[in-house]
Amino acid sequence: MHLSKLLPFPTWTDQAVGGVSVLDLPLQGLSGNQSLLKHFVDIINDVPPPDKNIIETTVNSGSWGRRELPEPFCPKTDMDVKLVTQFVVIPQNNGKVCVVTHMYSPDLKLSKSTVEALCYSAPQTLQWQGHAMTFRKGWQWFLEQMGGWQCRQYALSHVLPSEKGRADKAGNYMSGLTEEEVDKGFAFIEEEAGRLGSEWRRVQWTTKNLNINPESPIFGWPLGLVEKSLKAIQTDGVLTLPTEDFYFTLADLDYSFLQFAGRHVIKMMKTHAVGIIGGPGSGKTPLARIIALCASRYWKRVLNVTTPASYRESSEFDFFRGQPGRKDRPDIYDDGCLADEPVRKLKGFTDVGCTMLTKERWGAAKFVKGQFRVFVCNDYVLTGFLKENQDIRPGITIRMSHEDFVKVIAPMFPSNTEDPHIMAVLKRANVIVNAGKIMMYRKATENEVSVPCLIMEKAVDFLKPAAAKRYMQYRDAISTKHADFDEDVKWEAAYVDAILADQVHIKQEQHRFHRCLSTLSGEVIDICSPPKKSARTDHLLEVKTESINQAGSSCDDRTESPRAKPVDLEPPSPKSPLAPGSPKSPLVPGSPMDLAEEVHDPMDDLSDELEAELDKLESEIDS
Repeated sequence: MHLSKLLPFPTWTDQAVGGVSVLDLPLQGLSGNQSLLKHFVDIINDVPPPDKNIIETTVNSGSWGRRELPEPFCPKTDMDVKLVTQFVVIPQNNGKVCVVTHMYSPDLKLSKSTVEALCYSAPQTLQWQGHAMTFRKGWQWFLEQMGGWQCRQYALSHVLPSEKGRADKAGNYMSGLTEEEVDKGFAFIEEEAGRLGSEWRRVQWTTKNLNINPESPIFGWPLGLVEKSLKAIQTDGVLTLPTEDFYFTLADLDYSFLQFAGRHVIKMMKTHAVGIIGGPGSGKTPLARIIALCASRYWKRVLNVTTPASYRESSEFDFFRGQPGRKDRPDIYDDGCLADEPVRKLKGFTDVGCTMLTKERWGAAKFVKGQFRVFVCNDYVLTGFLKENQDIRPGITIRMSHEDFVKVIAPMFPSNTEDPHIMAVLKRANVIVNAGKIMMYRKATENEVSVPCLIMEKAVDFLKPAAAKRYMQYRDAISTKHADFDEDVKWEAAYVDAILADQVHIKQEQHRFHRCLSTLSGEVIDICSPPKKSARTDHLLEVKTESINQAGSSCDDRTESPRAKPVDLEPPSPKSPLAPGSPKSPLVPGSPMDLAEEVHDPMDDLSDELEAELDKLESEIDS
């Protein structure tokens, strides 16, 4: 066997526990008169299971410091010493793991005190027995035979017999190959690797072609080189890469949407997917990305993950293969045609409560349990019911029957899809439909329920005007953080936490009168310049205006402020004269559906509040 030189990139393997245990390793403790060391081993027991994805990404980037890696995968003490580190992680019976770390100082020998400062447990050294060159090969063999999750910096490979004339004096087989033979070997790896659907199949394939089949184009190649090639092919096969530079938050969404549907989606994002349906130009794609990033930021806070929030977006389920999904990185299906996909894939994609796989070319796409998922679709039907109610007074909420709603969304399913399959998707996903001036929201449920429809003043746009302008800049490849982004992220975090804790109030601003009181058309009321009342003098109004200005109220940017004064998001009380069934509830001529509750006019409360303030101010002036 040939021990390779230091590999340019670490080799990662994750297998079952092998036949060699920790007790079998040829190690010995450090004696009192121990000489300087270059190789030493640190064995740490009862370590909580690590996040493999984060550690692999960090190590592949070349970082081994304490700031980047969790303990005990980094040195216990930061020192200006070059170390080549390999480790093996073996599961224990108590649910924790044992970490065996081999550290090598290639440039200088280290003292016993230095080695002890770098290790978490009592360090041990290798039992060389006077055979350094042979023992290094044997030690690497011991590590490989332990199995488990491994990070290796060296590799053992088979060397052809010397009579073949392929190996040089150092046993390096690759140096004896021609350029044509090397190209043929890599082409063989690329062609064959796509057919290997599992890690177990790759191990079998590698073993046979490197050691058993002398006719293989890669027979005798270094194991580390082949494993690195397989890893590169697997990574390149991930056609959908994470996106991190989309600098939008929930604060960029229209307040009407947040109140009508957004808060319900956020409340259920741990267990249910969301579908966004509607025509082009209504903000479906930025809405999907904003909600996905909101979920990503939430899980990164909960899981204490420091990497940037991100999502993956694809027009086909096949493009999600190669890397499994992650709870802190939602996936978005957009710009595809769901009607051309088997309905089983949509059912699996929307089942957030389970780890699901969809069968794809050369493998499968894997979506893990708890991973938030979004699908976006343009296919829907503007039914007669929707056409009849487009011109109802804005702010009214009507209800659509289950049967009519299914007709609206039917085009997104394959033709002749049976009702049980449609209900399976509706059970697992909240569905938002943008149909011109009507916005619909159906809560995920297996029951056949009526669907509330909100009548808007104009065509539905999920984004605020300023956010829509920034989104057009983003489409023109201008991706920069705006001035309030960090503040918006903090507001979003507080808003999400409040919703998940059933405290559905929007965070309060320091401004006394500046409230984002909106009709459901998304229009913000200017309460900094109230209409003059005949019962008040101009002097009182001037004094009131001055006091408002001194309170720090800013009226010029009111439409862009995402952080509003606490607004009760609970539905109106049944005692309200506008509640469904009230004698004062108007009827919609020609509509087959009952009219739901009408939106309360915030100016009524505002008028009373301003009247009280003026009374108080007048009494202070008189006194």
